[in-house]
Amino acid sequence: MRLLRVSLFALLSIPVQAAVTAYISNCCNASSVVGVFNTTNLSKTAQFPAGNGAFDAVFTPDGLYVYISNYVSQTVSVVQTSTWTPVATIAVGYAVQWMAMSPDGTKVYVGSFDAANSTHLVSISTATNTVQKTLSLNGFQSAMVISPDGKRLYLNYQANNGTLIAVDTQSLTVLGMIPSLSGISVALSHDGKLAYVPRVNSGTPLTFSVAIVDTSTMTIVNSIALSSQLSPQMAAISPDGTMLYVAETPYVAGTSSSIVVIQTSTNKIAGTIALPAKAQPGFIVFLPNGVHALVTDFTRSGIDVINVAQNKVVATVGTSGTVNGLAISPNGATLLVPNEGNSQAAVVDTSGNVTARASIGSMGNSASFPRNGAAAVSPDGTRAYFTNLFSNNISVMDTASKTVIANVYTGSEPLGIVLSPDGSRAYVANSFDNTMAVVNTTTFAITTIAMPKSGYPTSIAITPDGRHVYMTVDNIVPDFGSSPGFVFVVDTTSNAVVQTVLAPYPMGVAISADGSKAYIVSEYSGSTLHTMSTSTYKYTAALPLGGGGALGPTSAGIAVTPDGKNIFVDDSSGSVVWKIDTATNTLVKTIPAGTVPGQLAVTPDGTQVYAADYQNTSASVIDVVSGSVVKAIPLGSPSYGVALAAN
Repeated sequence: MRLLRVSLFALLSIPVQAAVTAYISNCCNASSVVGVFNTTNLSKTAQFPAGNGAFDAVFTPDGLYVYISNYVSQTVSVVQTSTWTPVATIAVGYAVQWMAMSPDGTKVYVGSFDAANSTHLVSISTATNTVQKTLSLNGFQSAMVISPDGKRLYLNYQANNGTLIAVDTQSLTVLGMIPSLSGISVALSHDGKLAYVPRVNSGTPLTFSVAIVDTSTMTIVNSIALSSQLSPQMAAISPDGTMLYVAETPYVAGTSSSIVVIQTSTNKIAGTIALPAKAQPGFIVFLPNGVHALVTDFTRSGIDVINVAQNKVVATVGTSGTVNGLAISPNGATLLVPNEGNSQAAVVDTSGNVTARASIGSMGNSASFPRNGAAAVSPDGTRAYFTNLFSNNISVMDTASKTVIANVYTGSEPLGIVLSPDGSRAYVANSFDNTMAVVNTTTFAITTIAMPKSGYPTSIAITPDGRHVYMTVDNIVPDFGSSPGFVFVVDTTSNAVVQTVLAPYPMGVAISADGSKAYIVSEYSGSTLHTMSTSTYKYTAALPLGGGGALGPTSAGIAVTPDGKNIFVDDSSGSVVWKIDTATNTLVKTIPAGTVPGQLAVTPDGTQVYAADYQNTSASVIDVVSGSVVKAIPLGSPSYGVALAAN
């Protein structure tokens, strides 16, 4: 019995890690996701995988199949619509983009380009799902349209200052052309007699117009002058054929994107539709109800919904990634949204097993600038948030269902994210905008705070009382320390910057458990940990850590243990994580960890540190006491943001 008592005592004295769930964003080899939406209320009902870089979609006339172009995979996916199951993959051999389906459903036409930016128009048989013919052209191809009788394709490509061509759909030979007609899209009247080409007119300064082409003679018969401040892009004809909608993006600084509406009977501008700030409009499609048009919003990763009677945007549907083409099923009930992102959020249990994955946005993958994403979990553990650098938004996951419930545009290239102590707000560092976005986590409404000095926001942290947010902003162009970086302090009540502190290339920031100190990692020819008083905003200590070198910034992750005794900082150039004692401000251990360790997070019980990895396909788990890697979490691809929640 005595031996039993000793054994029990020994077992009870061993520290036991509390159960924890990790939410880790990893990038970028996941298949793209195609969203399935109900056209009645634009609610998402399903999703299915396509290839990498899904771009455009077209239905067969009977609605039984849909074809998805994948420009990264250089393939076309064939999906059965009854189950949204991929049934075939067609290798094209070129980066495929815009598509068109023949009216009889026997052929799919795909525009593509190769490494030399030469265009290849490819025809695919839907009976055999094989490539039949290819027409090669010089220069990049625009979106294409097919005539109502299916005999002709019209497209523009970059040769001779732009050339509009008509292509025979059977032989894939050029029937006619108009040189020096520069445009990136073509819209066709419902009878096929007229083609509308938004064009750039040569000269100084450049001017813009819509050329109207008689398709029987392939001659320009009229021209509609457009604003000289906006560059015309995609165009579409309304379902009744009475209106031409042309998307316009800024050509002159200080202007905003819009949709110009032109009456086809008079060729006169009938109105202009203002788009949300910083929107970059793309593909235009009309819903079957005749009331709404949808415009893809490339910059803001969403779809703007336009009331065509009111000529105004009435809603925006957020998508996890950038969207190019849209497709509506022949029965009008379903909207397909390709390319909703190629990154994932992995849900990892205490044992290091991935128990679920969810599609989020696109973070990009740059080994030379490895700060492409972050993650955070709400204090109650019900939601996880992920920043998507290339998608310009954040993805919000419901942790119970492990599904993404919202994708919220926050600004250009968001990096860092932190939650308020009560979970009511998320604060996001928008790196390219030089702003901080404040997100209401209930309504997802955004308040944007501009920074008072130019820079590139990277990392963000909040004080335990939630009263102040600290954001590091490094040089807007990395120049190895000759220009200043900053730490901006924002008052969360007024949403105003209340303090600006100089910092040499600040890469990460964390707040002590008691809120009295801010820890800033700076990088210039080696990493340095700076300690700042949060009451005086004065530096009180500096600890050189090493690493780095002439190649520039490397430190990316920083985390403080809940008891405040230790700080962990990574050095990706040396593939290590440093452990620092806060009482003595000394480096106590250098821990080899992964390949390019990045974002760091400490478990709520303070026993372990999780380190994402920008190059390795696994994340590292470090024991706080021993300062050694005790576990590698296999993810299959590089990881970016990491956030932890107690079970």
